[in-house]
Amino acid sequence: MASLRQERSTKVCDVVGCDKEAERSISMKQFAQSSLKLKDSGVRSAHLCKDHYKTFKKDTKTSRELDQYY
Repeated sequence: MASLRQERSTKVCDVVGCDKEAERSISMKQFAQSSLKLKDSGVRSAHLCKDHYKTFKKDTKTSRELDQYY
């Protein structure tokens, strides 16, 4: 018999206008570097779908490269 703890609740993407299932989560500090807009500003981490995570990575590519060196 499966316990209730094993059931996964599906998260929805936190970007305005998106209702897709979230696949990744990032901290708000990282999210602030991107051009995406959040549905609710009172969260500690942002859940992103595959498409918005790809956009996030494109937006923050140069800053992530610089962080690698320093």
